[in-house]
Amino acid sequence: MAKRFSISASEQQHYQGLCRSYRPILILNHIGLMLVLIWWHLVLSEIELQHPLLLLSAVLLPLALSLWGNINGSYKGAIGICFISLFYFTTGVTHWFHPTLWPIGMSEALLGAGLFCLGMLYARWKGLSELPVT
Repeated sequence: MAKRFSISASEQQHYQGLCRSYRPILILNHIGLMLVLIWWHLVLSEIELQHPLLLLSAVLLPLALSLWGNINGSYKGAIGICFISLFYFTTGVTHWFHPTLWPIGMSEALLGAGLFCLGMLYARWKGLSELPVT
């Protein structure tokens, strides 16, 4: 696809409407992935740790740092969350094939893939909506 340098006013309104409608879904998916990881590591995990919050902070730190970009609605933040979500998708797929870890793997892989797709769509639409109008 060729690079666009300008868009029409109707296209800009269309892309801004898409951004407004998909941004809450993106934020909910982001928070949902964080809640699933919290629930798994604090409630369902059978690992005995003296400091479970240390493990949880290491797992959630990339998601917590990228949440601010999603709340602000920047397209660079959405691009960043696309890269971060691939790590969670990869770990989710590897956990999915383990006999006892498949519930967390399935939810982590599906939420990670959804976060990637929503972030990529949002970044595309936000970038197009900020082009100058001709």
